Amino acid sequence: MTRGTRRILSVILAAAVSLGILLPAAARDIAADLRRERSQLLKMKEREEKTARELTEAIRKENRSKGRVGELQERLKRQRRLLSGIDRKVSALNERLERAEKAVAALEAEHGQARTGLQRAEIAAFAGQRPGGWDPRYPSARERERHFMRVYLAADAEGVARITRARERKEEELSGLERQVAVTERKMAREKKVGDSLLSRQEEERRRLADIEREKKRKEKELRALRAKIARMESVVSRVERQVKERERRARKRAGRGSGAKGAAEAPRAFSSLSGGLSAPLAGKIVTRFGRQHDATFDVTIENRGVEMEAPSGAPVKSIGQGEVAFAGAVSGFGNVLIVQHGGGLFSVYGRLESFLVKQGEEVKKGAVVGRLPESPSGKSVLYLELRAGGTAIDPASAIPLNR
Repeated sequence: MTRGTRRILSVILAAAVSLGILLPAAARDIAADLRRERSQLLKMKEREEKTARELTEAIRKENRSKGRVGELQERLKRQRRLLSGIDRKVSALNERLERAEKAVAALEAEHGQARTGLQRAEIAAFAGQRPGGWDPRYPSARERERHFMRVYLAADAEGVARITRARERKEEELSGLERQVAVTERKMAREKKVGDSLLSRQEEERRRLADIEREKKRKEKELRALRAKIARMESVVSRVERQVKERERRARKRAGRGSGAKGAAEAPRAFSSLSGGLSAPLAGKIVTRFGRQHDATFDVTIENRGVEMEAPSGAPVKSIGQGEVAFAGAVSGFGNVLIVQHGGGLFSVYGRLESFLVKQGEEVKKGAVVGRLPESPSGKSVLYLELRAGGTAIDPASAIPLNR
């Protein structure tokens, strides 16, 4: 055998050994990497499913969060759709992994066939070294042998090149899969942040609703107390009106004449027609108005029979007009209360006084000081003022010029 033939055989053997070592190991590494990626995706899927279950439980517990719960549930549905998309991607990756494993198996089979071909080429190459393997009478036999050897080597070289190209394609595909997995992981991280934000907002909404519920209970309690307080004041004023009315009736009977009380519709005119006119009880501004007051937050309505006026602490309180003190005493919820009757069914009521400067049955003139407001650390106190005409409460601001 010539020196050139020996060199060719050594190259063939070195290529065969390198292919036998490198190709199966590289194929196994690709398959192992794909399995690890699939395992990571499945773990990520489990974490997201756990997050979805926790969100569902939070929504179930917070189903009283009214309109905002619907928005949170819609966002949870979107996150579930994203999880479904991840499931589909995992399934697609599983299918691609199976295809890659099959391709690796096919490459290994192809490698085996190439190795067998190389072994056959090796046998054909060394056949000429056996005793009697060459007949000088047929010189073309050796040429034919060399021709077929070149054919075999060319075929094997093409197979090696094809396997190399297939390997490069698989490596590119694996790189693409790795990029897809990285993108999916980033997307899942963003969705996890969204889920955490949803949970945080639900917790804030739950606390806000709890605060509203506590505030509502407190308001309801205050409302019941206020209505009871108004009812007590109404009872006291009505009793005083009945007493004064009965006393006037007896006085008219003794005098031999009768008269009727003025109607509620004439009340402002009646007050303005009092002898000497009317004046404000003190220099202050109205902080609580007369009539129906509606709280839109809690959808409740309270009807005030008078007004509340804010003034400096200890300020003197004056009678709005000439009259007689019909009542001076304490009323629960209004403190010290003074009632002045001005005749003809007209009464003025002064509540939350610190002290009285007149007594029951005493005549008072317009502007006469009848009491004082209590002292307060804030420097401000509140006077309750109510006007009654014929048993009906009227707005003091409609009869007296008050600072609104």
